[in-house]
Amino acid sequence: MSFTIDVPSLEDAPAIARVHVRGWEVAYGHALSGEEWFGEPAIQRRTAQWTRWLTPGTPEADAGTFRIGRDEYEVPVGLAASWAPQDAEPVRERELSVLYVVAEWHGSGLGRALVESLLGDAPASLWVAEDNARARRFYEKLGFAPDGARQIDERWPQLPDIRMVR
Repeated sequence: MSFTIDVPSLEDAPAIARVHVRGWEVAYGHALSGEEWFGEPAIQRRTAQWTRWLTPGTPEADAGTFRIGRDEYEVPVGLAASWAPQDAEPVRERELSVLYVVAEWHGSGLGRALVESLLGDAPASLWVAEDNARARRFYEKLGFAPDGARQIDERWPQLPDIRMVR
């Protein structure tokens, strides 16, 4: 499977939103359900979110770093984003804030390439669902390890997160 990685443009927002929602479905479909998370309303919400994030001059765009993975036909199949950590007491200067690769591309090297193009091998932190064993193993291969921090988002209390750092 061949892919390219580049910086997404504003025009990529709808396609990125679909990858993001598909990623959520694979990662959290066991704990969340309904159109709010996985249907057209979720795609519309994510499209608006990515439009804001990729619009030059917005705080999110100015503070973030973004990458998109495309297949051989230039179709987006993965995405990654990094901002400064939102933690009250950050442990690293950068955070891997978003990483999703469509399931058909798992194991292709795309996820690793997205992270490397975004962060290199620099120290960073990330938050991952505590019960997402596949993602945790992936991050461990990239040098991340749990540091004991745990948080629960009131929007989805059934999915506590743990912090991993390198």
